[in-house]
Amino acid sequence: MNFINREYSAFAKKARKNFESTVRLWGRLPSSEMEEKDGALFVSTGVAIPDQNYAIRTLTEGSAASPAAEALSFFRNKGVPFTWWVPPGDDSIPESDRIADTGLPRRCAPPAMFYSLADFAERKDPPSGITVKHVSDSLEASLWALCSLEGFGSGAEHGEAFTRFTSSMTNSPEKEYFRLAAVFCGDTPAGTAMLSIFGDTAGLYYFSVVRAFRGRGLGKILLEAVLEEAKMAGCSEVTLQASPMGFPLYRKFGFRECGRFLVHSPDPDAC
Repeated sequence: MNFINREYSAFAKKARKNFESTVRLWGRLPSSEMEEKDGALFVSTGVAIPDQNYAIRTLTEGSAASPAAEALSFFRNKGVPFTWWVPPGDDSIPESDRIADTGLPRRCAPPAMFYSLADFAERKDPPSGITVKHVSDSLEASLWALCSLEGFGSGAEHGEAFTRFTSSMTNSPEKEYFRLAAVFCGDTPAGTAMLSIFGDTAGLYYFSVVRAFRGRGLGKILLEAVLEEAKMAGCSEVTLQASPMGFPLYRKFGFRECGRFLVHSPDPDAC
């Protein structure tokens, strides 16, 4: 049991490291704005959706104190709602409690999950009419962005800002870290996924299937494709933060839970 606990703790550290690295790189995109202050990192992607603007305490500096007032001021000035993410770890509950005491309620606690790519077998070819395509330019990034918004139930009014954000990831040097993929039913994009690759760990983000295409096995097809992509990139594991909708798919596929991200926001629509 101690070995299992140590293994899960190691993967929790990788999950939080990939998350921070990903958010930090998102903050460096031309479409984003970033500030680091008192051991906390604030990133506005320019998209007016709470779950797409981030505040986190950095892992390498600062105390456990959470400068909520600075976060509120930063995102108010940027004109976007935000979420404060507390990664899994021994200090996550105390930090979350301190954030809640400042007036930022906890809105959800998505599982941190990991998958060892040593367990990944060669994927099967998808059925006729189903393809997985990888984004390579800004036009494809625009289609990806609109599909992702629909998959998560967000309005098309965010399309322009979200397209600027996703298109930035198709340019150098950012494209060395990011992979954007979409599953198509015929000529129609039906689901999206994003990989962020740092070292031997890939993070899976923005994974969704549009409501009209759910229940057809497209999520599994897309998941297999991005896991293959991560393995080809030299990664040994994949981490993610699971939504309630995605959790059953991940667990059935073999992902294991290694902790919880605790998410706070002044916005009741967060999570």
